[in-house]
Amino acid sequence: MVKVTVGLNIDHDLITATLKALEQADSLLCTQPSLILYFTGSHPGGTKTYNDAMKVIKEKYGKVPLVGCSGIGIANNDDYGLKGAGLMLFAGISAKNSIIKRFRIGTRFKTKKVLKNCKKSVLKEKLKGSNSTQIFFPPGLGFPKLMVNLLNHRLESFNPFCVLNNRIWLKFPILSKIMGKLTEISMNIAGIGVTYSCAWPLFTQLYQEGIHFTGTFGVDPLTMNKSYQFYNFKAYKDSLVYVSISSPSLRFESKTDSGAEIIPEKSFDLDSYIDGGFIPRIRGKWGAQALLELFDMEKTPDIYEECTQRYFYYHPYRPLCVIDEEQNKNLYALSINPNLKHALISAPNQIAKKLVAKDPNHFQAFISDQSALTIEQLLDNTLSKFITRDTVFGLFFDCGNRAMIVGDRFDQLNKKYAQHLGDIPYLLIISGGEINSQNFPIVNFSTIASVAKKSSPTY
Repeated sequence: MVKVTVGLNIDHDLITATLKALEQADSLLCTQPSLILYFTGSHPGGTKTYNDAMKVIKEKYGKVPLVGCSGIGIANNDDYGLKGAGLMLFAGISAKNSIIKRFRIGTRFKTKKVLKNCKKSVLKEKLKGSNSTQIFFPPGLGFPKLMVNLLNHRLESFNPFCVLNNRIWLKFPILSKIMGKLTEISMNIAGIGVTYSCAWPLFTQLYQEGIHFTGTFGVDPLTMNKSYQFYNFKAYKDSLVYVSISSPSLRFESKTDSGAEIIPEKSFDLDSYIDGGFIPRIRGKWGAQALLELFDMEKTPDIYEECTQRYFYYHPYRPLCVIDEEQNKNLYALSINPNLKHALISAPNQIAKKLVAKDPNHFQAFISDQSALTIEQLLDNTLSKFITRDTVFGLFFDCGNRAMIVGDRFDQLNKKYAQHLGDIPYLLIISGGEINSQNFPIVNFSTIASVAKKSSPTY
């Protein structure tokens, strides 16, 4: 019999939070778990802090597989916060966890290895009559501790994006393709910068193989240095951690809620990019100038500058979305960084190439409306259709950008989950990038809803 319990505590001392969360989940399980998912908020102290906290769990369940990651915050129907620990204990399921250390280096070889293992696991469970899913925690968003001031373009320290912050793109756009690739490679080797590019080929292939997966890129907003992945009671950086879960009595589903409504009359085209993120020229205009026009802010650029100074990234209430016309779905809400005069947009390579594809009948880009109320309403619609009586547990990854837009209304957002799930155990992790195999690729400002339901004879 499958049983899942959840514990959550937001104490600022991670050891205390972990101990209390474990006691809460353990008191409800009353048996030996077969898997532990462990998530934390952002805590100072680096690897030692996380390792010391996990010793609390290891003392009791040292032989049980454990995976997870650090993030921006955690929540469930009891509480929510930026600090603390949340964990899920599973009994009655099969679980096999794995780690690929320093995944950014030699990604092609390591991607093939992970794909081979996942395919083998899915086939093995299928022959046994079990359904399976893969939960991934890839390397997260990271930057050096000291940054360049991108507003006034003064180099205060080494910054991986400084090579992109150059007006040379105005005269020689072809260089963007060359320098973009070199910058991506150097960031992977140095273990800094946006990391979507290193893991994306893996998720593309898993999607093409029809393998069900979900997960999140972690992020550490406290240091803006490195996120942490957890594997068997140890914390790692720049590594890929994942677990294969299977059960004959469960079926696994996932869904994306973007929290953005398309404005049909606000369409645009891009005609330049760099791999792994691109500096757009929109309708013949470069970067910030074009974005001000798209956001109807030509006469109020001071608001644009204010947002830029307040946040490292600009969190628009009108994000840019890419639509796949064939499947009529939102592929990506672009995360704009206007600190760069040409507005670097962080995106997987696949998205960048689709955006510049000369095929307006297939892919189109639009401005979208987004607000705290819009996010709540769309989430309400998603949960009402997705959560049923057969749901056994829920695992939700909510975008950190989206949480910032919700802001003080996060309590209302959290209540949406509690209202729909009731007594169903679940955890909500505020993260740095969400993935699932049902709506691919990633949609920024999104929530990935992953649930397990009781398997029916027809499934």
